Amino acid sequence: MKFILTVSIFLSLISLFLQGCEKRIFLTKDPEIIIMDGRYVFDPAGAEYDRLILSGSEMIKELSSCREEEKQLSLFSVGLHGYYDLLTVSGKDTSLVNNIYLSKISENVLKITVLDVDQGDCFIIFPPDGKPSVIDGGYGSKGWLDWQGGGSAKLVDRLVEEDIFELKYLVETHHHADHYGGLYDIRDDGRFSYDYYLTYLSGSLAAGDTIHFSDTVKGVILHKGLINQDPGTHENDRSIVIRLFYHNFDMLFTGDIQNEAEDHIISSGYLEDSELFEVLKVAHHGSSSSSSQEFLDITLPLYSIITSGEGNPYGHPSEDVVQRLLNLPSSVLRTDNKGTLEIFSDGLTFQISYYTVKPAKIMR
Repeated sequence: MKFILTVSIFLSLISLFLQGCEKRIFLTKDPEIIIMDGRYVFDPAGAEYDRLILSGSEMIKELSSCREEEKQLSLFSVGLHGYYDLLTVSGKDTSLVNNIYLSKISENVLKITVLDVDQGDCFIIFPPDGKPSVIDGGYGSKGWLDWQGGGSAKLVDRLVEEDIFELKYLVETHHHADHYGGLYDIRDDGRFSYDYYLTYLSGSLAAGDTIHFSDTVKGVILHKGLINQDPGTHENDRSIVIRLFYHNFDMLFTGDIQNEAEDHIISSGYLEDSELFEVLKVAHHGSSSSSSQEFLDITLPLYSIITSGEGNPYGHPSEDVVQRLLNLPSSVLRTDNKGTLEIFSDGLTFQISYYTVKPAKIMR
């Protein structure tokens, strides 16, 4: 009887693994589990959880769903392979489930690199079906203080490192050096080509228009330029604001907009109540002049990314802003203490990866 029952269970498990690309992982079972990238139903003894964290000795990978009802999670094992502790997170509670070995395999999915450029913004968009694009570039070689990047062309260095020389969009959200400096490095470097250079002065685009990073990855412009044609609009509030979406994955790029532009976006009707963005690029490096409660309540990000330089003289990010984000609740990740972040999505789920210890600055 025991033999028949064992065979029955074994055949049931085999049938689960044969159902398309879905893989069901029973995390309470031994021995340690070896997994590769793909879509899994993580089943930790029926426990409820909001997201999963894979914590290794050098890298952390956070897995979440783009939709609350989505039961499968995709694992994008790009980066360091090896042993990871797998933890479930439910609200503020974290529980260790098991130890796994993660294979080193790459997925052809959307990748967004949040490049640590100290005090500044820099994002590289890698669609699965098109050329990369860049939104802002940090100070680049225009930086002259250590927290401004030390005059290094970090964006150019990263693109060369990844063998990327052809780009579709260079987007300068607004004309402050901590956003355009690295873009100017690309323009001045003869090795790179790009199809479009967009600023808030680009007359061919207006709020409500769509730009195509690729056939599958699109961006809707929620704001750009003057507010109500007022020439006194602050430079920060002229920032291009882009809602990027890839199937069910939504990320909001806000430049350095302040409360006035946030109110204008809300009143324009481009955002509906409780949008539930997967990722929010927190405006103006977490400044107290941005991220009003009303704006956060309508965007409701699962993750909030703050791009600020360690030891910057502005006091970014504001403690009040960080607390407002945590109260949503939203998971807050900061480049000043995490370094470069990488976001991966298949359009249904997403993963954010970063090193457990911020890589040491390279002194030049």
